[in-house]
Amino acid sequence: MLNPVKNLMKDNELEGTVSVISDEITITGSVTSSGNLIINGNVEGEINCESLEIGPAGVVTGTVKAGQCSLAGKLEGKLSARTVNILSTGDLNGRLSYGKLEIESGANIALKLRKTKQLSDMPIENEVTNEEI
Repeated sequence: MLNPVKNLMKDNELEGTVSVISDEITITGSVTSSGNLIINGNVEGEINCESLEIGPAGVVTGTVKAGQCSLAGKLEGKLSARTVNILSTGDLNGRLSYGKLEIESGANIALKLRKTKQLSDMPIENEVTNEEI
């Protein structure tokens, strides 16, 4: 992979610092970033960042706190974010606290949902309950 940042993120999303955990890297422990974090490798532990993108090859096991999260890979554990976008290749298993949620057709999810007003950055119009999923 010559340029994982360019391949995963749109040009207008590249503002600020971008950190990449590439597919040959495995991290056990805590990862903190004040900017954008792209994971194509494996992380086991805690992640705290403003913007998180888990690429198709990325695997995260643990607790994630992010301003926004785009999931194309696998996440097992707890995810808390204002905005969550689960792509068709995404696999989320665990607990999710969110302000805004988008799930593409084909995504694999097995989780407990909790919409929280503290994570919402806009008025709530439609609420999704566990019974509707």
